[in-house]
Formats: sequence, structure tokens, C-alpha cells
Amino acid sequence: MENNKINTDQLWDYADGFLESEEKRLVEAYLRQNPEAQAQLNAILAEKRNFSKLDLEKPKSDFAQQVMAAWTAEQATAKKTVAAPEKGRDWVLWGIYIVFGAMVAALFAVSIHAAPGTGGFQLPEEYLPQVQMPSFDWAGLFGSVMMRNTLLITIAFMGLKLLDKYLQVRKLHLPEHS
Repeated sequence: MENNKINTDQLWDYADGFLESEEKRLVEAYLRQNPEAQAQLNAILAEKRNFSKLDLEKPKSDFAQQVMAAWTAEQATAKKTVAAPEKGRDWVLWGIYIVFGAMVAALFAVSIHAAPGTGGFQLPEEYLPQVQMPSFDWAGLFGSVMMRNTLLITIAFMGLKLLDKYLQVRKLHLPEHS
């Protein structure tokens, strides 16, 4: 209780008997000094008495089924009010399909063309300096079955992630009808 004030939650806890003895003594001292707080406590106690006088109704045995049926009907109505996107106007989705298909087809074509058996790329001797230049066997790297499969899986995964992000954004921008 900062600054020797109490709040409504503490008054409710006092009325319910949830306070520790030290805090209870502090609240009682505060109530003796502040008639406004005592009036608020009296209102809380009156409200508690009114609640205790209410007759409680036992829900019917099929209450849960009625609630679920109403909820299901409400959800079906809500789904009908959301307009489906117009056919033929979703050019972005078709563009993604085409680009993704072209990338997969190009990857297959490159992997078949760069199959093992082709030699590595060598510069003509007149262009090479007297020092031995390091070289890398690119054909061996891209001719590897593991590399081709890893590249295919990576491109497929990236394409699906792009499609997922597009569909999430598209879902957020659907017009809502009330």
C-alpha cells in the first residue's frame, strides 16, 4: 500500500477475507480514517449480498450441444460472407507458378547438360602466366548427384516459401463483409 492508499482490488480482497493479518490491519486503519473508502467497502458488501440472493439456474442437459450448434451455424454464415477472389485476376500466383516451373526445368536441363564426362574448363596456355594458377573443377561440382539434388530441393523449398508468403499476404487483404 504505497502512499497509505488502498485500491478497489484490496477492498474486494478485504471483503472476501483474502488479506493477511498485517495488510488487513492497514486496510482497517485506512477505512477508519477515510469515510469515502468505507462507503466504497459498504457498496462492495451490499453487492456481495445481492449476488448471494440470486437464484442460480442449472443449465439444461443439452446446453453445450445448443451452444456448439449455434457456433457452427455462425461460422458457416461467416464463411459464406467472405467473397472468393475473382477468377482470372490472380496473375501474381500464375507468375509464381511459371517462374518456379521454369527454374525447375532449367535446373534439370543444366544438370543433364553438365553430366559427368565433360572436362573442366581450361584457359589456353598463352593466357596463363608463368605461375601455376589454382583451378576449380566446376564440372565435377555440378556433375555431383548430391549437389544436383541439394540444389533442386533448395529451389523447391524457396519457391514454396515464396508461395506461402504470398498466400498469407493475400489472405490478409481479402475484403471482409459484415
